[in-house]
Amino acid sequence: MASSPARERSAPWRAIPLALLAWLLCALVMLWLFHGAFPHLAFRDPDDAMRLQQVRDWLNGQAFQDVSQHRVNPPIGGPMHWSRIVDIPVALLILLTRPFAGAANAEIFACAVAPLLLLGGLTFALHLSARRIGGSRLALLAVALLLTAPSILVQFTPLRIDHHGWQIMTAAFALAGVLDPRPGRGGLVAGLALAVWLQISSEGLPYAALIGGLFALRQWIDAGEAPRFTAYAGALGGAAFLLLLGLKGLPGIAGYQCDALSAVYAWPLLAFAMVTPVAMRLLGTATGARRLGVAALGGGAAVIVFALTGGPCLKGDPFAALGPVAYRLWYMQVKEGQPIWDQGWSMVGVILLPSLAGLAGALVAARVERERRVQWLSIALLIVGAVLVSIMVMRAMSVAHLFALPGLAWLLIALFARAQALRLALARVLGSVALMALTPVGLCALWIALVPAPAKARSISAPASVDCRSAATLAPLRSLRHAVLFAPIDMGPDIIVQSGHSVIATAHHRNAAGITAVIEGFTLSPDRARAIIGGLNGGRGADYVVTCAGLNEMTLYAKDSPGGLAAALEKGKVPAWLRPAPAPAPLHIYRVVR
Repeated sequence: MASSPARERSAPWRAIPLALLAWLLCALVMLWLFHGAFPHLAFRDPDDAMRLQQVRDWLNGQAFQDVSQHRVNPPIGGPMHWSRIVDIPVALLILLTRPFAGAANAEIFACAVAPLLLLGGLTFALHLSARRIGGSRLALLAVALLLTAPSILVQFTPLRIDHHGWQIMTAAFALAGVLDPRPGRGGLVAGLALAVWLQISSEGLPYAALIGGLFALRQWIDAGEAPRFTAYAGALGGAAFLLLLGLKGLPGIAGYQCDALSAVYAWPLLAFAMVTPVAMRLLGTATGARRLGVAALGGGAAVIVFALTGGPCLKGDPFAALGPVAYRLWYMQVKEGQPIWDQGWSMVGVILLPSLAGLAGALVAARVERERRVQWLSIALLIVGAVLVSIMVMRAMSVAHLFALPGLAWLLIALFARAQALRLALARVLGSVALMALTPVGLCALWIALVPAPAKARSISAPASVDCRSAATLAPLRSLRHAVLFAPIDMGPDIIVQSGHSVIATAHHRNAAGITAVIEGFTLSPDRARAIIGGLNGGRGADYVVTCAGLNEMTLYAKDSPGGLAAALEKGKVPAWLRPAPAPAPLHIYRVVR
């Protein structure tokens, strides 16, 4: 696996164009595969539709620091925990192309291209990371594995403009910082990457702690690693605080929200940033005990501040505030946020196998390549931590699979060399081809073929609901005067994007009152539902009730509450206080009789 110094100095400049070409080919293939969804903005996920509406509102004059959605649960509005960082590239692409392409085409272009640009950033960061630990050959193979990994690519397809791609990309830059041969620069890069990640999602918190713990361990073992830990602490805490101040203003660093970066996390991180260099100056790096003391003081300061100011966030799950009805019939139905034991056997292998294969490769590489042992063990530790997170939250598997790619690439190269050393030509061919089963796509496909998914109903957010969210299905809503629609939660963002109407709720948990109202309105008896639908937000209520035949969300409500409004409408039993309005199947529109 080792290469000569001269070869390593010259090879990167030959490998970078190849990595760029691989990314461009992947982008072109995905543009071709998904081009049919472009004309009508057929988003795969409701969050992508909501992201576009957030960008539209910002470009139309909504304040930069105001990310609430005013067409959700009016007149109160729907509070959001999202970050403008994700909006910026989409908005810039729209502004650049709108003058000569028109508003509609500019939106299509931005939504199609923005995820692919993020994929380019991810490709660069992974290539840089893998090259630092294994040279250009390993880096190119890691890029090839990345651009064929379904669990990662799914977050970078055209129109996928939500924040998940950003999380994966910042994880890749953090990995580059972990593997940087220059400790100070590596700590700075990793800290900045995590600071950006935390602005986008609080799901970055366990990774910030994981990388901080890794740097502390490396500092304890090797005094030369002290600059990495100090730079990480300063960049993470300082940048997280300043970015929060710029993105949310004074309310951001004073308000307490458990589901996003706010004062409850920003101040402990700032304490970490301030105490670490002071402790380093006072204790120095002469002995392992002193270096361990520096890490203990810096991390301890963050823990103490959090314990003193964390308040209700110390209790754990921020989604418990939704209330029992919304928690059970909405949050618990979103499978991507549930632990591995709620996913079924068909997903267990998809979640774990690529990570475990990469972990095996990293551990073997650490044993074989003594001069890079620390780097390979660092990757192994990151994989273990990321796997633990993905066990608790299924959608986190993308980061675990990303961290596994360098080790998996090393393992494939080593096994390919073994296969090519076989005497028989047939054995060499078959052995080399069999290695395809160890790629992420091969492992996932093999597992799914062996353990098929059970035949059961999908979750609320399942792609089977996409027909009810299409522009063609929602087109009749445009003929109605601007109104407040009492609609299923997952249809809400597309209704907002495709029409001028407002809705009561979307799948965004801070609007707990709206989510609860929608679920109760569809699950309570028609008479009780009338009181909810007609008396929302001070008595104005909704103007129309909208449903869609075959929508999984409505099926869930009807099954859970056979005597509820959703079940009655499913059976064609329309209560007297609703008047059907003309609409082609599968859409159903009912005017609320005052």
